[in-house]
Amino acid sequence: MRATPILLLAALPSVLAACAVDNQLKGHQSDPDPFDTGDTWHPPVDTSHDSPVDTVETATPPSCDDHSFPSVAVPQLEECYSEGTTVGTFTPVIEWENTDPGDTYTTPVIGQLSDDNGNGRIDDGDLPDVVVANTSGVLWAIAGDGTTMWSAGSLGSEPMTAAIGDLDGDGFAEVVGSGASGTMAVYGDGTTMWSNHTAGSACGAVGIADLDGDGAPEVILGAKILDGQTGALLATGAHGTGSGYGSSSVATFGVAADIDRDGIQEVVVGNALYDIDGNDLWSNGESDGFVAVGNFDSDPEGEIVVSNTGSVRLQDDDGAVLWSGNYVGSTSGPPTIADFDGDGEPEIGVAGHGEYVVIDADGTELWSRATVDFSSGFTGSSVFDFEGDGIAEVVYADENDVYVFDGPTGSIKLQESTHSSATCSEYPSVADVDGDGHAEIIYTSSSYSGPERGVRVIGDADDSWQPGRKVWNEHAYSITNVEDDATIPTSPDANWDSYNNFRSGDLIPGGEGYSGPDLFPYIHEVCTDECDSGNLTLWYSIGNQGYNDLDEEVGVEFWGETDTGRVLLGTAVWSAALPAGVRSQSESVELTGVPPLLLDVYVEVDGGDDSSRGVVSECYEDNNVANWGDVLCY
Repeated sequence: MRATPILLLAALPSVLAACAVDNQLKGHQSDPDPFDTGDTWHPPVDTSHDSPVDTVETATPPSCDDHSFPSVAVPQLEECYSEGTTVGTFTPVIEWENTDPGDTYTTPVIGQLSDDNGNGRIDDGDLPDVVVANTSGVLWAIAGDGTTMWSAGSLGSEPMTAAIGDLDGDGFAEVVGSGASGTMAVYGDGTTMWSNHTAGSACGAVGIADLDGDGAPEVILGAKILDGQTGALLATGAHGTGSGYGSSSVATFGVAADIDRDGIQEVVVGNALYDIDGNDLWSNGESDGFVAVGNFDSDPEGEIVVSNTGSVRLQDDDGAVLWSGNYVGSTSGPPTIADFDGDGEPEIGVAGHGEYVVIDADGTELWSRATVDFSSGFTGSSVFDFEGDGIAEVVYADENDVYVFDGPTGSIKLQESTHSSATCSEYPSVADVDGDGHAEIIYTSSSYSGPERGVRVIGDADDSWQPGRKVWNEHAYSITNVEDDATIPTSPDANWDSYNNFRSGDLIPGGEGYSGPDLFPYIHEVCTDECDSGNLTLWYSIGNQGYNDLDEEVGVEFWGETDTGRVLLGTAVWSAALPAGVRSQSESVELTGVPPLLLDVYVEVDGGDDSSRGVVSECYEDNNVANWGDVLCY
C-alpha cells in the first residue's frame, strides 16, 4: 500500500525582516506596469467647509471586476539544472578477501585501532582496520590491507554487530562486542578492557555515544545502557528495544541522537525515547521497530523512521505518527536515510522479503527492486556517491549478491556474485579502508547459498571513486556520531543540520548533480476600489523556473506595508501541481481588514526568503517574494 501523507506547515513568526523587491523572474527584475482602474472614479471630496449649505459629495465605489490571467511558459534557469560533474568511473573490482573469520554476517565496522606509523597517536598516517563478529561470536580484526590482526572473545552465536570508539579518552579506540553470552570491550591490540554477562541480542548492533556529554561514552545494547569504562549496567528502558523483528530480545538496536535539540542525546527505539537513566521521555504505544533519524520538515527537531515487520512509518520528535504504510511484505530491515534521487530532500531505503524499496519523504514509494532474502528478510543498506556526480548509489547485499543500485531509479550498477549469506541485519559498509584516498565497499559472507566466507573489499579498478572517511564505527553510523580518529564527541552536531542522512557516507548529499524547482510569486493586478471598506482584491500566480516539477503543497502569505511596519493580511495554500518552466493561471484573493493606509502589498510563497520556513528545497531561496511597488490605500 502507499502511505497517506500528513502535511506539516511551519509556524509563522511574529516579526519578519523586510524582503527585497522581486516582482519578476530572477535576473530580470523590473517595476510592474502602473495600475489602471479602467474608469474615471475618484475618492469623494469633502466640500462642507465651503458653505454651511453645501453637502458632502458621496459616491459608491465600483466593485472589483473579475479577471483571469492565463498560464504561460517561463524561461528555466540553467543554474537550476546539473547533470553532475563526473569525477570517477565505475569499474568495480575485488581488492582483497580474508576468510579467517569464517562464516560472518555482521556489518563490518572500520576505524584506526593501532599506531602503525609509531608517532604515538592515531592520525591519517595509520592504516584503517576492519572489525567483524563471526557467527560463533568471535571478534576478528583485519588491517586495511587484508592482513589478520587478532581475534578475541566468545559472545555466543549470531552476535551483534560490534562498535568502535575511544571509551577511556586516551586517544586510542576500543572495540565493543556483545551477544547472548555477554558483552566485552577490548583494546586496539585485542586484549580485554572489561567483560561481563550482560547479554546482547542475536543480529542486533552495539552503539557507542556520550549520552550525558561528560566525556565518558556509554555503550548502548537496544534498551540497555552500559558504562563504557567499566561495562556496568546503568539502566534499561521499559518499552521497545529498537527491534523490528517482532521480538524484544532479537535484533535490538538503540540509536543515540538529540531528537529534541536540548543538547543531550537520547536513546531512540521504535516506540520510546529514553534518557541515560532509562526513563522514557515519551512512549507512544506503537509497535517497536528498527529506527533511523533525520529531518523531514522545516523545524529543527529530528524525525524518526521506524520499520517493523514490513511496515514503515515516520514519527515526529514527540512520537506522533505522521504517516505509515506497508511496502515490503512481512519483514523489513533497519532503514537508511539519504537523498537518493538528487532532489535535495531526504528519502528512505528499506529492505524486506525479496524486495528493496525507496520511499519519499511523504510516504509515497519511488521505486523497488527485487532481491533474494527469504532467510531473515531484515538486512540493511548504505549509501554513497562513488563517482562524485551528485547522484547517490545504494549498497545492499542479499543472500546471493552484493548490489549497487542507482539512487534515482534503482537500476543495477553492480552485481557482485562472490557473496553468500544466511542474512541477519547486516549491510556493506563504505570507507577508505586501505588509506588510498578513495572509498571502498566492505562486506561479509557466510556459506549459505555459496561457499564464500569472511570479509571482502570492492574498490574501483581506476582508483577514481570519491574520497571516503577512514571510519564507519557502528551499524547506526551517521557521520557526526564519531570523529575521524574514532573518538566519540561529547555533544555531536545533529547530522540533519549538515547532511540529513543516516547509514550513509555521503559527505555532500545531493552534490553537484542537483536539479530542483525554483518558485517565484507574481502579482498581476490589484483592485483598490473597496479600500474604504477595508477590502483589497489581488490577482497572483506562482511560477516555477527550475527543472523539477512542484508536487507538494506550499503556503502563500499576503503582507501589507503600513506606516508602522508590516502586517499579515491573509494566507492560502497552493495545492495544484506546477510543472517546471510554467507560471500558473492566476488566482484571486480578497483580503479583508486592510488598514486605511497601505503603502505596498507583498506575496510570499513557501516561507518567502526565509528558507527555514519553507517545505520545498529550491534552486534559489531568495526570490520567493513579489510586491506591487506602489501606495494602494490612503
